[in-house]
Amino acid sequence: MKRLLACAVVLVLCLSAFAACAKTEAANPLADAKDYLYNTYKNANEVNVADYKVIGRVVVGDVTVPVEWAANVPEESVKFVVGDDGMVTVDINEKTPEELVYTLTATLRDEAGNTETVSFNRRVPAAIIIEEGMSYEEIVNAAYKLEEGIAMEGTYRLYGKITKIDTAWSDQYKNITVTIQIGDLADKQIMCYRLAGEGADKLAVGDMITVEGAIKNYKSTIEFDAGCQLLGVGLEVKDQTPILDAAYKLEEGIAMTEPCSLTGVITKIDTAWSDQYKNITVTIVCGGDAERPIMCYRLAGEGADKLAVGDTIAVTGTIKNYKGTIEFDAGCTLDAVVKGDVPAPEAPADPAEIVKAAYALAEGDVLPYTATLTGKITSIKDAWSDQYKNISVIIQVGDQADKPILCYRLKGDGADKLAVGDTITVTGSIKNYKGTIEFDAGCTFVK
Repeated sequence: MKRLLACAVVLVLCLSAFAACAKTEAANPLADAKDYLYNTYKNANEVNVADYKVIGRVVVGDVTVPVEWAANVPEESVKFVVGDDGMVTVDINEKTPEELVYTLTATLRDEAGNTETVSFNRRVPAAIIIEEGMSYEEIVNAAYKLEEGIAMEGTYRLYGKITKIDTAWSDQYKNITVTIQIGDLADKQIMCYRLAGEGADKLAVGDMITVEGAIKNYKSTIEFDAGCQLLGVGLEVKDQTPILDAAYKLEEGIAMTEPCSLTGVITKIDTAWSDQYKNITVTIVCGGDAERPIMCYRLAGEGADKLAVGDTIAVTGTIKNYKGTIEFDAGCTLDAVVKGDVPAPEAPADPAEIVKAAYALAEGDVLPYTATLTGKITSIKDAWSDQYKNISVIIQVGDQADKPILCYRLKGDGADKLAVGDTITVTGSIKNYKGTIEFDAGCTFVK
């Protein structure tokens, strides 16, 4: 089955008519209408991968000039649909297998039959098609048709529940043999023979696991052959290469039209959890493909406030290319979390080391731990807000006057009474925000 994941550009043009300042007859309404049409669309997006609208008439003074639209490509590539509101929908073929470059031409005609034309260059990128392959049920059914001693060509991936531990974990050989059930197929279970991979030593009946490998009929037992790999515990890990391929083909500023899901390991906390906005920004690596990371921008969902580097997460949302960064757009959701075994890094005991590390951060980076610093307020950047119940102050830690720390939207009992000269202890996430070293919003203090 194939599913189109084309790119999306929203082009909103709510212009329907042009009216002169006074209801008087223009000297040359046709020329004025042409000028207006040109100025309206000369800066519109050249790239369109979804249907968009253009105006179907221009009003100049008391004269209405109709607009006829055409394209220099076959109708199956671009066609025009006139709406009841006078707007014209440019219906483009979003599944074009190759890039489509066309000229969009508007013809304006007055009552005497005189015409003016104006043209615009437009483009539809080649559609991104993702081949999803066989379903789990199709794979299992095909496996159960194998003759004894025969293996399926290639490797396959299945997600199922462990129903039996056939051979316990071997410290010597670093593998385990289990049997899994995929969905409701209780009568067509699959053995995972000598299964290896991170976490395999802790597997138990009832665990949901993702396994990849070669499938064969061994003396009437349908099984993953020796060498099969455990890809995930508690999370469904699909073959994500097609989605990554599609994501990294996106042109700058373009997004996929349909949401998709990816599972990956958090390698970086880009923006710490915000109590105010209830989201966090992290970067994940999917399937070990470190060359193609995906940022999860303003990720929200249950457990998002406790995410840490090393956690494996499943995320759903719309992927786009934002200024060269491939990311899930704001509004992406956290579907599931498996906590990593990597312990969260601890802050250094010496405050000077924390300040030093903070000032070594690259722009946009965040310290990987929650920090606590004590310092003297040297200035009030933003006064106390009765509406938001916070204040922004700048502190100096010890004698490091050359390394001030902004405490952004600081909260805590007595925050409304803070003044220059007060010594406070602040706890929160420290980041480099556009060159400013600061505790992020939501930081707290005690005096």
